[in-house]
Amino acid sequence: MKPNFKRLSTASLLFVLCASPGLTATTTAVLTVTAAVADTCIIAATPGLAFGTIDSSTTTDETVAGVITVSCTTVKTGLSLDMGGSANASSGQRRMYDGVSAYLPYNIHSDSGHVTAVAIDGQFGADFDVVAAVPQQFSVYGQIPSGSYSLGAYTDTITVTLNY
Repeated sequence: MKPNFKRLSTASLLFVLCASPGLTATTTAVLTVTAAVADTCIIAATPGLAFGTIDSSTTTDETVAGVITVSCTTVKTGLSLDMGGSANASSGQRRMYDGVSAYLPYNIHSDSGHVTAVAIDGQFGADFDVVAAVPQQFSVYGQIPSGSYSLGAYTDTITVTLNY
């Protein structure tokens, strides 16, 4: 039994010595953190133009407003926005599609009075400047001409291009 007692006593002594506050040590390191911000611009068109439910029996045009936002990491001058046709454009007319067989025509305008139409593949904003890290917003207006349209849920997409 003596040899086992000696091992137990030695192990207990080592535990006590290692657990003692006077025998601890610390060390430090330096963590370097770096980053680079690219010279870029981004555009966002959210939430888009959502007309909601259209009343075909009305004799007035349906209208809705949206926003296109441009942000750049540095000051930019002389920028422009181009607005594509649409995924379903035909003969110079933007159209939403119900996914089956019906189309719903609509127009895009750059003013709330719906006077200045934005042509298919036309320029929406021209020669504007952006301040670094300050988003610039452009109002965009959609209009569905009054008319009789087929029942359905219609969608479309338009590509907006920022030139800088």
